[in-house]
Amino acid sequence: MPSPPPRFLILAALAGLLALALPQPSRAQSAASVPPGAAAACDPSPDPLATATCADPAARLADRRRALAHEALRHQLHPAQRAGLEADARAFGTFLQTHCLPQGRADPACIARAHAAKREDLRRWLQPPATDEADRDPVEAEALAARLAARGIPQAPPEAQRDAIAALQRQAGLPPTGFLDSATAALAAPAPPPAPAGALPPDAVWLPRFPAALNTRFALTGCDGPAISWAGNALRIGEIAEPGESYEIFADPERFYLLPPAGPARILEGLADGTLRLSGAIPPALARRGVRPGTILRRCG
Repeated sequence: MPSPPPRFLILAALAGLLALALPQPSRAQSAASVPPGAAAACDPSPDPLATATCADPAARLADRRRALAHEALRHQLHPAQRAGLEADARAFGTFLQTHCLPQGRADPACIARAHAAKREDLRRWLQPPATDEADRDPVEAEALAARLAARGIPQAPPEAQRDAIAALQRQAGLPPTGFLDSATAALAAPAPPPAPAGALPPDAVWLPRFPAALNTRFALTGCDGPAISWAGNALRIGEIAEPGESYEIFADPERFYLLPPAGPARILEGLADGTLRLSGAIPPALARRGVRPGTILRRCG
């Protein structure tokens, strides 16, 4: 695969030259497109590159991770330097179209590799607070943004969000960087809820998020079909969070106990061979697909 565009140089003077070298989209296209450097919008879209990216889990994850690094670097840069970063993002989009979508045929592996390479390219410019933000798991980043929104911190526009984060940091005695580093994320950590009486073993402890072992994909029938995972404190079938299946999570040494807003616990037991056994109440969306208590789900690569 050809190499991605040259590594980003923090020289605002290059912005005009790069912009002149690229085809300019129409106003209608610009209004409908995502901002330069953002992750692909996975709503129904006529853009074949976005469609291909969203359809492949590895490409989608690599795109989201690259977008986190891009946004962290955008905030780190002086406003006068951001035009150069946006021009670099447009050049990267052109690279993807040329090399990973030749003649309209998507190559998901190419898309994933290109996003991973571009992420490393962007990440090497980051200073510690920005690196901390950029390295967060994308699902965790979404959950953090939702918790901050519940505290009145807007998700857009970016400048208003960063100002609100900096204000929160000042109140907590932290450096007002505006970056969502680990210390700032801890300010938005949800308080442990009380465990329902009699619903859990006495040694079960509350977990603020799903462990990584449940974030992976598990096969419903085969790994080439729809897979399920538990991420962002919700059950996901493919990339879609199942309505009504968001949870508070407790665990003892052998099992995870997922408590939905209403109804009995969903119980997951990790087995030594990496498979997962389901017991307790089965979510309706899985029961409709033939999953029953005692079903063992195989882990996908």
